[in-house]
Amino acid sequence: MDAAQAISLVVNWIRSHGLDYPTEGLEADRFDAGWSVYAPVEIDESDPLAFLEMPVGRSVFLVGDSGRIEEVSSSVPPPQAIDRFVAQERAGSTGQGMGSDDYMADFVRWLEQDGPDEDEPETGGIKIVGPLPHDPLAGDDIDVVAAEASMLIEPIVQELALLGPPEWEWLWAEFAFTVSAEIAHLRFSSYHRSVVVPVPESVAALVRDQRHAVAMMPAGPWWRLLLTVTNRGETTVNYDYGDGPFPYDQLLAPEHYQNDLEAYPRPRVPAWLARYIEGPGQRRPS
Repeated sequence: MDAAQAISLVVNWIRSHGLDYPTEGLEADRFDAGWSVYAPVEIDESDPLAFLEMPVGRSVFLVGDSGRIEEVSSSVPPPQAIDRFVAQERAGSTGQGMGSDDYMADFVRWLEQDGPDEDEPETGGIKIVGPLPHDPLAGDDIDVVAAEASMLIEPIVQELALLGPPEWEWLWAEFAFTVSAEIAHLRFSSYHRSVVVPVPESVAALVRDQRHAVAMMPAGPWWRLLLTVTNRGETTVNYDYGDGPFPYDQLLAPEHYQNDLEAYPRPRVPAWLARYIEGPGQRRPS
């Protein structure tokens, strides 16, 4: 399959699914076992703040040589998404499953042991756990807090960028924080190599401050902060509030989530996380 064929498949996919996505001017980059098809975004490189206007989470379409298409968010680091896609392509031809999929399946089965507690209020997979530690914010106040939290991302990105090797092209950082335990992953990548770099305490302190600022939002503090940055300053920020189970290498022990809920009470917690904190067969005291 060549680039033109991959783009044609994606255009048909977009139209057949009724997606709000450009179908003109798409570009395709080759990777092992397929193509990455996307709508390029032009920015004014002379404006150091232009990257702030970059769309967040715009889709990228991975097209396998088999013809399979997968839509992924640009908030997922490109090499990570491609590695997973290639593994799935190979698994499809060999019949072998992926270790991460096995983990997720086992984890979900573990969470579902004994079924949900019928006497606990639950709506849409969310369980009620307690009141907010502050009065509800008004619309203008929410905007102020959101702006402050957004501004606190910039120094984090600046410090991370200084940690990279020469000629890095992408960095992605993943922070899984609570008040009592933290996991931080940082990796730099270019077309030629990828390197993992430890996150220093100075950066972790900035991340804590940012999370504390976000905690004033109605949703509470994030459980995971995901950053993707290019060497041109294009930054994608994603707050993970636990819509699905966390990756196995970013899942803390249950007591750390409990500690965090005591420090930052929130009105709702994902049902899977509430059950993980309690453990199978355990019921919340009345």
